[in-house]
Amino acid sequence: MNFEFELSKGKQNSLGETLKVVDFIKKNPKKVEHLFQCFYSENSLVAMRAMNGVKRIIKDDKKVFLKNKDRFLNQFSNSKHNVVKLGLITIYFDFLNYFEEKEVSKIKTIVLNWTNNSSDWMILAQGMKLLEKLAKSDKSLKLKLIEVAKRLKNDERKVVRTKAQKILEDN
Repeated sequence: MNFEFELSKGKQNSLGETLKVVDFIKKNPKKVEHLFQCFYSENSLVAMRAMNGVKRIIKDDKKVFLKNKDRFLNQFSNSKHNVVKLGLITIYFDFLNYFEEKEVSKIKTIVLNWTNNSSDWMILAQGMKLLEKLAKSDKSLKLKLIEVAKRLKNDERKVVRTKAQKILEDN
């Protein structure tokens, strides 16, 4: 199965053949590597659907996540696609308890970098949400998050502005 081709099929705002690919991987777990490679596709739709598929797979089989946990931090975080970064933010959020302290420190650095250097509203909103969770036990990160929130408190996008204002109100 050519994952990139399968994931490129269908309408823009649909899953396309994502579920077909996920079912194939569940029956052939060693093929998950081919799905991971789609994070680097030139086609952002393929990357988005690949991330959607990976999230479905690791939700059902945490062993796939655990086996590749290091790659979620050190390899996949280098994707150029915002949809992959957004997916990683949600994976970090959902699987936070599976990361060791050193790995959580790396997550803080990665996500803070993304929120400081992105203009994508979903990266900003979800990044602040994750950083807010992580800052509860990290005063230094809390100060950095407050700086991000100050910068975004008047953002033209309501979801970003609202999240930033809430962070400032709570601190």
